[in-house]
Amino acid sequence: MTRTIIIGEGPTLPKEADLDAFWAEVTKAVPDLCEDHQVRSIGIDEETTGLILKFINARTKVATFSLPWVMDAEDQPITAPGTPIILTGYDGSPQAVIRITQTRETTFGEIGPEETGLDGPPVQDPEVWIPLHREYWNGLLSKYGKSCTDDMPIIVEPFDVVYFKEA
Repeated sequence: MTRTIIIGEGPTLPKEADLDAFWAEVTKAVPDLCEDHQVRSIGIDEETTGLILKFINARTKVATFSLPWVMDAEDQPITAPGTPIILTGYDGSPQAVIRITQTRETTFGEIGPEETGLDGPPVQDPEVWIPLHREYWNGLLSKYGKSCTDDMPIIVEPFDVVYFKEA
């Protein structure tokens, strides 16, 4: 099994023992998952992460986005359809598993309502999504000497929710 952890600065890194126990719980409930998976935290702070996880559980956020520039810099594999991803809370606790159903490459400058409409309700309008993600990704990219530009590649990753930890 290969586990790829993709967590930026801010959220707490999950503990391996917690991930192992959660993954065992998930694969018992959903045995058809492939063994290789990613681990990600979504959100800029505890409140936002919790809200995003609620949107995912309600199926009102049905895609995520990744940056090939970051994946390349961190020597991480590009996400492929079928990839299961453990989503963690801001505190590092495993909360859900999504499975990528497809991937589509685009650029930041080509982002429009088709892509933003897949995100959570507060940011589905491109007038909100674009400046929010530009600011967030500029912070993420700064440590690699890059910035969010219109030609920056983005991978749009629609997903299905396959497991959600009930509180």
